Amino acid sequence: MLRESVYREEYQPGTTVFREGEPGACAYVIERGAVKLETLRNGRRIAIANLGEGQLFGEMALIDSEVRSSSAVAVEETVLVVIGLDQLRAKFEQADPLLTFFMRNILERYRDTESRLLGDPMKPATDAPEEAMLGAGLTLNRHRERAMRELKMEEEINQALGRNEFALYFQPILDLKTGTTAGVEALVRWHHPERGLLYPADFIAFAETSGFIVPIGFWVLEQACLALHGFQARLAEVNPAAPPLFMSFNLSSRQFSDIDLVRNISNIIDSIGVNPEQIKMEITESLLMDNPARAAVTLNGVKALGLEVAIDDFGTGYSSLSYLHRFQIDTLKIDRSFVSTATLNAGSMEVVRAVAGLARNLGLDIVAEGLEQPEQVTLLRDLQCDYGQGYFFSEPVGPECILERISREHGGGNVTPLASA
Repeated sequence: MLRESVYREEYQPGTTVFREGEPGACAYVIERGAVKLETLRNGRRIAIANLGEGQLFGEMALIDSEVRSSSAVAVEETVLVVIGLDQLRAKFEQADPLLTFFMRNILERYRDTESRLLGDPMKPATDAPEEAMLGAGLTLNRHRERAMRELKMEEEINQALGRNEFALYFQPILDLKTGTTAGVEALVRWHHPERGLLYPADFIAFAETSGFIVPIGFWVLEQACLALHGFQARLAEVNPAAPPLFMSFNLSSRQFSDIDLVRNISNIIDSIGVNPEQIKMEITESLLMDNPARAAVTLNGVKALGLEVAIDDFGTGYSSLSYLHRFQIDTLKIDRSFVSTATLNAGSMEVVRAVAGLARNLGLDIVAEGLEQPEQVTLLRDLQCDYGQGYFFSEPVGPECILERISREHGGGNVTPLASA
């Protein structure tokens, strides 16, 4: 039977916890008692430390996968909390690469200093074989390379914000009854000076963990509002009687938890002068359920500004639907994974049918994502889905293509799928 990742062990006075030179797969915290750390150098034992309750030891071998550089012996009756490598492995992998690099580098220097002070300066204190030393060096190099990549990415994103390297592309969202553009979704791209055009998958995850997603997100909203102002002006010019367009933008978890979110959104909308009722904020189900109380406060603030709220990728997250009546939601976006297979798979068909019925019963708008085939459009229209979005209508395009599309739709021209800008 596998032992738990965190458990306790008891030691009598004089009992060895671990020996110098052994592999280390766990660390220890002294819950009760005392432990002595000692090392053998040139045939004599040298005391390193006497540790008491609450102190940690054995962590170095756990961090860098080296053998134990000292022995640990219980001085009195001792109870230890044992922390296994399996408890920390995932955390090590998810930790900030720069902090990981610092930790490994500091630990390597400490081991080298300890070796030189306590033993032969030309010989590692652990008597590790050359292969082990090489492996440790490669591991440190891996952490160093990862940290340097992260530092470079931070610098590049910071420069991109200052040099206007980010750009917005827009994917039309069509009214499935009239076949005309009802709104657009703003999607960010990065015109990288060396790597070319980068898509969100290339940098958004890093921007989220590093915090850059907050300034990027507000830049996206600002530019989206400016673009909406221009799109609406063109629509009013060619067809003053047409319903107003809406602009969708995505909000990440880091942005959603920003304490200044509502105030910053309000400032952007007021400064540009767009109608907040034409702005649709897209969030995922997990943002609502991670902290429902806080989410409710944020959503209430957003709704008070007049914005609409859409649940993106609906059907792929939480199975509980209770949040649909707990929060002020306006739109459900059926995930593309269901839409793309609805005409081929009975299960996907039933999911789409159920979501469409649920939305209608709750008085919510429905947007079907990922429409690529005419049969899918026909199906979603038959299910009384309000809006459709996907490559069948258009790839994400530049603002000039949206302006052209508006002119064609309301000027009597035929609308055809647009090429990517």
